[in-house]
Amino acid sequence: MNESDFHVIANATLGVMFETLERADAAGEIDVEFQDGVMTIELEDGRQLIVSKHTPSRQLWLSSPVSGGLHFSSDAAEWKLADGRTLAGILSAELRSLANIEVKF
Repeated sequence: MNESDFHVIANATLGVMFETLERADAAGEIDVEFQDGVMTIELEDGRQLIVSKHTPSRQLWLSSPVSGGLHFSSDAAEWKLADGRTLAGILSAELRSLANIEVKF
Protein backbone atom coordinates (compact mmCIF):
# COMPACT_ATOMS: atom_id res chain seq x y z
CA MET A 1 0.00 0.00 0.00
CA ASN A 2 1.38 3.40 -0.89
CA GLU A 3 1.51 6.24 1.63
CA SER A 4 -1.46 8.11 0.19
CA ASP A 5 -3.70 5.03 0.30
CA PHE A 6 -2.53 4.31 3.85
CA HIS A 7 -3.58 7.77 5.04
CA VAL A 8 -7.00 7.51 3.38
CA ILE A 9 -7.72 4.06 4.84
CA ALA A 10 -6.26 4.80 8.29
CA ASN A 11 -8.08 8.14 8.62
CA ALA A 12 -11.35 6.55 7.56
CA THR A 13 -10.92 3.76 10.12
CA LEU A 14 -10.06 6.16 12.92
CA GLY A 15 -12.92 8.47 11.97
CA VAL A 16 -15.47 5.64 12.07
CA MET A 17 -14.08 4.41 15.40
CA PHE A 18 -14.25 7.93 16.84
CA GLU A 19 -17.86 8.43 15.76
CA THR A 20 -18.85 4.97 17.01
CA LEU A 21 -17.30 5.64 20.41
CA GLU A 22 -18.97 9.03 20.67
CA ARG A 23 -22.38 7.40 20.08
CA ALA A 24 -21.72 4.39 22.33
CA ASP A 25 -20.73 6.47 25.34
CA ALA A 26 -24.05 8.06 26.20
CA ALA A 27 -23.21 8.03 29.93
CA GLY A 28 -19.99 9.98 29.50
CA GLU A 29 -17.73 7.22 30.84
CA ILE A 30 -14.93 8.10 28.41
CA ASP A 31 -13.49 11.17 26.73
CA VAL A 32 -12.55 10.62 23.09
CA GLU A 33 -10.43 12.94 20.98
CA PHE A 34 -9.27 12.50 17.40
CA GLN A 35 -6.81 14.81 15.69
CA ASP A 36 -3.75 14.57 13.48
CA GLY A 37 -4.06 10.81 13.07
CA VAL A 38 -4.24 10.07 16.80
CA MET A 39 -7.34 8.92 18.67
CA THR A 40 -7.09 9.19 22.45
CA ILE A 41 -9.63 7.48 24.68
CA GLU A 42 -9.41 8.62 28.29
CA LEU A 43 -11.25 6.65 30.96
CA GLU A 44 -12.77 8.16 34.11
CA ASP A 45 -9.83 6.89 36.18
CA GLY A 46 -7.33 8.70 33.91
CA ARG A 47 -6.04 5.64 32.06
CA GLN A 48 -5.78 6.03 28.29
CA LEU A 49 -5.98 3.93 25.16
CA ILE A 50 -4.34 5.50 22.13
CA VAL A 51 -4.73 4.46 18.51
CA SER A 52 -2.36 6.19 16.13
CA LYS A 53 -1.09 6.01 12.59
CA HIS A 54 2.48 4.89 12.05
CA THR A 55 3.24 5.96 8.50
CA PRO A 56 6.67 4.34 7.98
CA SER A 57 5.26 0.86 8.71
CA ARG A 58 1.78 1.59 7.25
CA GLN A 59 0.24 0.37 10.51
CA LEU A 60 -2.19 1.49 13.19
CA TRP A 61 -0.70 1.21 16.65
CA LEU A 62 -2.67 0.65 19.86
CA SER A 63 -1.25 1.63 23.23
CA SER A 64 -3.34 0.19 26.05
CA PRO A 65 -3.11 -0.32 29.82
CA VAL A 66 -4.33 -3.89 29.21
CA SER A 67 -2.51 -5.17 26.14
CA GLY A 68 0.45 -2.77 26.02
CA GLY A 69 1.57 -1.81 22.52
CA LEU A 70 0.19 -3.63 19.50
CA HIS A 71 0.82 -2.97 15.79
CA PHE A 72 -1.94 -3.70 13.25
CA SER A 73 -1.56 -4.06 9.49
CA SER A 74 -4.37 -3.66 6.98
CA ASP A 75 -5.45 -6.60 4.84
CA ALA A 76 -7.86 -4.33 2.90
CA ALA A 77 -10.79 -5.50 5.03
CA GLU A 78 -9.54 -5.10 8.62
CA TRP A 79 -6.58 -4.01 10.71
CA LYS A 80 -5.06 -7.21 12.09
CA LEU A 81 -2.16 -8.58 14.08
CA ALA A 82 -0.05 -11.39 12.63
CA ASP A 83 -2.04 -13.85 14.80
CA GLY A 84 -5.35 -12.72 13.24
CA ARG A 85 -6.73 -10.69 16.14
CA THR A 86 -8.28 -7.42 14.98
CA LEU A 87 -7.97 -3.86 16.22
CA ALA A 88 -11.77 -3.61 16.42
CA GLY A 89 -12.07 -6.81 18.44
CA ILE A 90 -9.31 -5.98 20.91
CA LEU A 91 -10.46 -2.39 21.40
CA SER A 92 -14.07 -3.52 21.94
CA ALA A 93 -13.04 -6.14 24.51
CA GLU A 94 -10.79 -3.75 26.40
CA LEU A 95 -13.42 -0.99 26.56
CA ARG A 96 -15.94 -3.54 27.84
CA SER A 97 -13.47 -4.65 30.50
CA LEU A 98 -12.16 -1.23 31.50
CA ALA A 99 -15.22 1.02 31.21
CA ASN A 100 -18.20 -1.36 30.84
CA ILE A 101 -18.93 0.10 27.40
CA GLU A 102 -20.37 -2.16 24.72
CA VAL A 103 -19.19 -1.03 21.32
CA LYS A 104 -19.11 -2.79 17.96
CA PHE A 105 -17.01 -1.23 15.24
